Amino acid sequence: MRRALVVVALVACNPAAKTIGQEKSADVSVSANASANAPASAATADADAGRVAPRAEATGVKVVVAAEDSDALSIVRTERLKAKAEGRVLVVYVGATWCPPCRRLKEEIHAGRLDATLGKTTLLAFDADRDTERLAGAGYKFGFIPYVALPGADGRPSDSVEARGRGKESWRELVGKLEAWQKP
Repeated sequence: MRRALVVVALVACNPAAKTIGQEKSADVSVSANASANAPASAATADADAGRVAPRAEATGVKVVVAAEDSDALSIVRTERLKAKAEGRVLVVYVGATWCPPCRRLKEEIHAGRLDATLGKTTLLAFDADRDTERLAGAGYKFGFIPYVALPGADGRPSDSVEARGRGKESWRELVGKLEAWQKP
């Protein structure tokens, strides 16, 4: 049994293939207790809670956790308008805490290593375990995570990509597309 779990973890993350008892919580989240005036170094992970303090600067990858109490289309439309008003590009992101590439992408974001290339990106984070059905209802369908999608004006995806490679570095497959979406 242990060997099978290792094999599953090394292949691109397929939410349908996870085993019973795996953790179900948002992969990328923002701490509600963080101060908006906190320095950029406050964007470090709280390892126990899996949370990230928001960044104070206007540039850099920004993460917004999707509310659980609304339909996906309404959330995407609202957050897209907010991002646009801030001169940012909203990207729908789907991941999970049990997914190695998702965890690695999260580490890169927290460390600020993607800020130079993705500085105008706002990730609207959904949890693959909790939000798959409501995302599908809005047109966001995926087989593997991490998954990112660029919403159009109607809130539905206009373009998307999912990591399909092997291993925890497969998140890198998404970066080129994320960079392209930032260009006017």
